[in-house]
Amino acid sequence: MLIALPNAFGDAATNMAIDAALLAHMPVGLAAFRHYGWQEPAATFGYTQQYHKVVTELASGYAPIEPAEVRTTLTRRMTGGGIVDHRNDWTYSLILNSSVSAASTPATDLYAQIHHAISLSLDKIGIDSRLAPCPRHCKETPVASEIPTHCFITPAANDVLRPDGQKIAGAAMKRSRQGLLIQGSLDRSSLPGTLNFISFQNHLVDHLASILNLELSELEDIRPLFKSERIELEKQRFAGDAWNRRR
Repeated sequence: MLIALPNAFGDAATNMAIDAALLAHMPVGLAAFRHYGWQEPAATFGYTQQYHKVVTELASGYAPIEPAEVRTTLTRRMTGGGIVDHRNDWTYSLILNSSVSAASTPATDLYAQIHHAISLSLDKIGIDSRLAPCPRHCKETPVASEIPTHCFITPAANDVLRPDGQKIAGAAMKRSRQGLLIQGSLDRSSLPGTLNFISFQNHLVDHLASILNLELSELEDIRPLFKSERIELEKQRFAGDAWNRRR
């Protein structure tokens, strides 16, 4: 069963904390989609990236983000991948309990399925897109050195692209015993300024349910999903240097 959670806005630590808490406590048989915005200038970076290298590269010319000057919050994600600038993106997450069949889909296949759903949803609102081709054999697991440093500069296989090759959407994943977390982002600058994201989101949830073979449903009360004590603990983790500068 797939449910769509209400859209929300939070600071970087809160956004990451809610995803982490939902992954830890998603009920059996349930998957949840959520879109969230950012209350502060923020960038996130992949779990395996080195903090000092991320800071250096952000300050050296990539859509320059200089945390000390513009107070941009820099937060390490649970998921992999590269640097994502959230100052002008549309961010979503998909959380699947391990009992959901799609949670055991090979990562490369699931990545393609999710981005196929995004491409179909864009097509529904008149935006042409395609999936990036595989530079090598898609079934091969890339080594850490092959992970794009900046998510929206170097497309990976099955990222969503415009016809001119500019990247629209990418994502990263985290598997645990409890389930699977996918965190994804669409670059607003690659899309028309008039795009209706409400319509896009409605199409996306429908396509995800169909492609992942999940029944689209609703819960009468979603409050039990949000464990306040766990969210607070996770928020402290994502806001702390011990997490963000661990590598």
